[in-house]
Amino acid sequence: MNNYLQNRNGTYYFRRAVPLDIRSIFVTVTGEPRSEWAWSLGVKDREKAKRLLPQCVIQTDAVIDHARKAALQAHREVTANPTSQQLADTNELAQEMERASLESAEALGRMASEESCRAEEDPSFAAELNLRTMQASEASDIRIRLENRELLAELRAENAVSITGLFEKWASVEGRHPKTVRGWRPYIQKLVTHLGHDNALNVREADIVAWRNELRDGKGSQPRKLSAKTINGSYLGAVSALFAWAKDDGLIPTNPARDVPKVRAVRTPSLRKREFTLDEAKRILRASLKAHDLEGREGEELRNAKRWVPWLMAYSGARVNEITQLRKQDVTIEDGVMVMRLTPEAGTIKAKKTRVVPLHSHLVEMGFLDFVAGKADGPLFFDPSKRRSDDAINRQANRLGSKLAEWVRALGLKDAELKPNHAWRHLFNTLALRYEIEGRVARAILGHSAGNSNEDYGSVPVDVMAKQLERLPRFL
Repeated sequence: MNNYLQNRNGTYYFRRAVPLDIRSIFVTVTGEPRSEWAWSLGVKDREKAKRLLPQCVIQTDAVIDHARKAALQAHREVTANPTSQQLADTNELAQEMERASLESAEALGRMASEESCRAEEDPSFAAELNLRTMQASEASDIRIRLENRELLAELRAENAVSITGLFEKWASVEGRHPKTVRGWRPYIQKLVTHLGHDNALNVREADIVAWRNELRDGKGSQPRKLSAKTINGSYLGAVSALFAWAKDDGLIPTNPARDVPKVRAVRTPSLRKREFTLDEAKRILRASLKAHDLEGREGEELRNAKRWVPWLMAYSGARVNEITQLRKQDVTIEDGVMVMRLTPEAGTIKAKKTRVVPLHSHLVEMGFLDFVAGKADGPLFFDPSKRRSDDAINRQANRLGSKLAEWVRALGLKDAELKPNHAWRHLFNTLALRYEIEGRVARAILGHSAGNSNEDYGSVPVDVMAKQLERLPRFL
């Protein structure tokens, strides 16, 4: 409460900031919103001034309470009368304080005039007065800064915006992918754990930077160091997207993550290309032909995946999960061409767009269509009835991709720079160039955007894709 005291030239004043939410109700003589109330307590002894404070606080509390109730009533009632009795009572109290302020200002003026006359006659008093003024000014500045900080903290506490609550609002927006929501939720919770509070209004850029560094260095609540890719793409990516959305929707005033720099990845020397060599590709494809020789040692779904997924990726450049989530109804005929539809209806597609990829004739000759015909409706490579929960969307397809990667590693392809599933995508792109598949056709098969607005018009016909895809020679 002592922070309401202010010493002006030796005389103590009561000074209190008008809360932000009701400042528009109280105006100065110039018509501007009043930022504070202040009046002289008429005493120069600090202890006496302190004894007068409670009554002043009670008086201003009453004004604040009346003003907020009047504002709330006006908000609730569409036809609210701004001159209601409640608001009139508030204004009357405010006017009384204003009169008290004017009276104290007059008294202060008389006192200042008397002290000025005395200072002209008494140099020692003039020096004392000057020193006293400087000290009071410095003390006032310090108190103002402290009060502003306290007021800001009070406002933030009163109007707290939960970070986890913001995330749940974000998650409820139509179109959010369940996998993204499920994946991001732990990142948001880890930020809250690091902060030690759940108030978005109290999050500063420095807090996000400190959290980023903790993830990078493996300190605090983060037991191990995370890679730059994981921090930038997952942790910071989720938090930045959440705060950006909340700022754009007017739920928070600023985005504290907007200017937080990403972690710089340490570049290591690259000793090989990212695609399989032809010898490596053939080693995997030969092994896939023997996948069913292991009957009894592993599940039927995994054997089927080993048998067909590498071949489908080799002749399409598709991502592993785009193939492992493939359904029976996605293998069909379009414009007389046998194709597979890679669609978000089956699971995750990076661009969230369905694309059609022709089946290479070698796949047909090897009996892929017979395999499809013999399967029940639904996913080709896993049994959805074995899903542990409805929330486990795409988890089975993802797990299959991981098992295939482990299998490829077990074949001797252990180079850390080589991604055992994604290398097929790089190899397809290389072979498309070698065998002169037109760039736009290759991009359509791979699902790559061109960065060329001209290609946004029209589409690549399926029969054109099929003819050019046949330029790829058989691997075996």
